[in-house]
Amino acid sequence: MMRVPLDLANLLRHAAREHGAKRIHTVGADGRVQAGSWAQLERRARQWGQAWDRLEQAPGSVVALLGWNAQGLLEAVLGTAASGRQALTLNPRQFPEQLIYAVNQAKAEALVFDPELAPLVEAMQLQMGTVKHYIQLGGPDALPPPSWGLAPMDAESLLGMDDPDWRWPEVDENSTALIAFRVASSGWPKGVPISHRACILQAMAAAFPDAYGIAHVDTLMPLLPVAHSGGWALCLCAALIGSQLTMVPPGLSTADLARAMLETGVTIAAGPPTVWQALLDHLDAEGLRLPTLRCAAVGSASFPVPLLERLRAMPGLDVVHTWGMTELAPPALVARGALLTPDRDGRLPQGRACFGVEIALVDDAGRSLPRDDDAEGELVVRGPWTLDAYLGETESPLVAVDGDPGWLPTGDIGRIGPDGRVTLTDRKKDLIRCGGEWISARQLERIALLHPQVAEAAVIAQADEVHGERPLLVVVARLGGAPDPEELLTLFNGRVADWQRPVQALCFPELPKLGNGDIDKRELRALVDTLLN
Repeated sequence: MMRVPLDLANLLRHAAREHGAKRIHTVGADGRVQAGSWAQLERRARQWGQAWDRLEQAPGSVVALLGWNAQGLLEAVLGTAASGRQALTLNPRQFPEQLIYAVNQAKAEALVFDPELAPLVEAMQLQMGTVKHYIQLGGPDALPPPSWGLAPMDAESLLGMDDPDWRWPEVDENSTALIAFRVASSGWPKGVPISHRACILQAMAAAFPDAYGIAHVDTLMPLLPVAHSGGWALCLCAALIGSQLTMVPPGLSTADLARAMLETGVTIAAGPPTVWQALLDHLDAEGLRLPTLRCAAVGSASFPVPLLERLRAMPGLDVVHTWGMTELAPPALVARGALLTPDRDGRLPQGRACFGVEIALVDDAGRSLPRDDDAEGELVVRGPWTLDAYLGETESPLVAVDGDPGWLPTGDIGRIGPDGRVTLTDRKKDLIRCGGEWISARQLERIALLHPQVAEAAVIAQADEVHGERPLLVVVARLGGAPDPEELLTLFNGRVADWQRPVQALCFPELPKLGNGDIDKRELRALVDTLLN
């Protein structure tokens, strides 16, 4: 058999050659739709590869990219990665300190950013010591004033010097194509390197009929940022299969979102419960329908049953529940049809493993547990697109199961049934899943302890029908009086993003503890549930 590498350059060539005329729609913040194509994207991605050559960005060097979902950002990401550099995708929704940490940890030498994010980049630039080149998407007219500390180049001038004879370089399929940072329990992000081979294999698996079920006649709409694994994965699927793609910025009004879905004929959309809840509310209020939409993929560890019922009430709509993580791009587990049924506790299952994802349940000693839908343990995974090492860390995150090495712990507690159905019931680490994004409980606890009247602090996940989960703060007061709950919540202003702030603060006389002195959060959640319900 021929040894043809599974790399992103091959994917781009395929997209341009076989379905170059297929549309890529970019929806602006004002709701207006601009149309491009896969042939145009591949051509401009090649221009990015040439630009990095001219700027002497060595193969394997890291380029950070900060922007909202748009064809221009996707061109830069794929052109960077396909030309042999590593594309570090940054999520603008993260707090500046986390973005700075990611850039420095990855040793990024260049930063590409959207014009509207220029003030954010200006505020961060002095703390990003490795960045030599700042490039703003768009033309020279959108550049910031000369008073800027490090004047950026504009992308259009940089891309204008096109060599028609330039060809994609040969790239090792096992080399890193993308780097994504996800929030860790420490509060600082952890870098996840993703190889070219992993990108291609994961996109192929995601397109399977029992996953997203993508065909060339579809129009896909990712409702998560390109920096999110659930965002870029769907974009790669579209390039692979020949689907049209509609890209929308986060925060687009539900009215403009519905209008874009109608105008571009979206057939498959994938996003967190929050977006689906808001979209259904708008459709109901306006008496609208989405006649072309045939599949709603809900990506979250927590899928509210009322939302499932509302989606299933839409005529002809297939509902899919997907689960994954940055270290294991979605969909790793998929539930649809009869499989998507609440369990005995009213929880919806995450589903069965896709091909290429091997799963097991283990106890604290690393022993495998039976698939009887009764035993609970930590879910561990392995496969050809599963992380084996975090960026810059020498200690391997992998563990052995029954003496068999090479499994990645997910931090999720759950059960596996005889039919392979996974139902997650708890989380081992202090991370909260809010609207498709992670929030570090430990980071919020550190902030709460800054209050002079707080002796102990614990943050737990509170179930939320719209966001899936929101953080709730519980504190123990120091001697001398309990702090005012509303005053406590103001501590988080300016320290974390608004969507990361606790929604409520409670004061307890003491916190339940484990034998080793750690806070027993499982017991604490039970106490809070009793108090609030």
